[in-house]
Amino acid sequence: MLIGDLYLNGCAVSYPTTRVPVSEALARGLIRDADETLGDPAVPVFEESAPAADLAVDALGRSLKSTGTDAADVDLLIQCGWWHQGYDIWSAAHYVAHQVGALGAVPMNLSQGCNAPMAALELTVRAMRADSAIRVGAVTTADAMRFPQVDRWNLNYGCVHGDAGTAWLVARDPAGPHAFRVLSVASKAAPELEMMNRAGFAPTPGPALREGGTVDLKAAKKAYLTEFGMDGFIGRSRDCLTGSVRQALDEAGLDGSERRIRAVSVPRLSGKIFETVYRAQLAPFFGEDKLRWWGDRTAHLGVADVGANIEDTAAELPLEPGDITVVVNAGGGYTWSCLVLEHAA
Repeated sequence: MLIGDLYLNGCAVSYPTTRVPVSEALARGLIRDADETLGDPAVPVFEESAPAADLAVDALGRSLKSTGTDAADVDLLIQCGWWHQGYDIWSAAHYVAHQVGALGAVPMNLSQGCNAPMAALELTVRAMRADSAIRVGAVTTADAMRFPQVDRWNLNYGCVHGDAGTAWLVARDPAGPHAFRVLSVASKAAPELEMMNRAGFAPTPGPALREGGTVDLKAAKKAYLTEFGMDGFIGRSRDCLTGSVRQALDEAGLDGSERRIRAVSVPRLSGKIFETVYRAQLAPFFGEDKLRWWGDRTAHLGVADVGANIEDTAAELPLEPGDITVVVNAGGGYTWSCLVLEHAA
């Protein structure tokens, strides 16, 4: 989707105060079948007796402050979360809006796996283009992988899960020290791969109610791959990843070789996945030097990966107006997305 007339402003990240290095988790025997290519990230762990959605509240408060935006100007708020946000049968989106004072916003919740913020951005852009009365849209995320229902250290292959919240504002004008013009965003999906997160299991009446009371993504993926093999998944994921990148670049009028493309960030999974999937498939577009993987800092942040990658890129690169950053992401379901941003200020 070609955009060009809207801005992503004030991207902010909120981390919990507790950090547990992977090396410490290994020493405590918390990790089974350790992937050495994870490195030794200091994994953020939310231990507070508060809703996980508080991470989004904090991030949005920072975003509003850094851009000088009044909470009353937020007309649409989409809150993304993969796991339990704090209460049963409750709207985390309305909570976030309430806590920051965005009482005129229409809050919505979006559960789309780790790629939810990309979907939220697409929906926000479409809404703002369809309705000129929407002044500012907020995209917020929060997740906390809390034990015992979720074992962050052994939940999935190729990663451990850290906790974080993020927020950014979509506006009609740039604001704040790191504003980006949204050039394009493109997504490709493979709905048939939804089986990978349920294969071999019967449905349950509620979350974490399988035998043992712990979410287990590894067992479902193993069952799926045992039945269907790897080739189909590898082929579909490659086509969707490269297809979303090619479409986003084409719509932005780019081919990937431009010098003003400064960074291409990818999900914070293992080093092995970065090398065998993202470097192998993205280097032909962008070259080797522009790829950024920050999984060895925080581990995988789930729905917060996208915002954390944007914030780290803006904080660490001396971006000039006109410089471009590309954000590549994926999430269970499965969907792959590519976002192209042009630095505006």
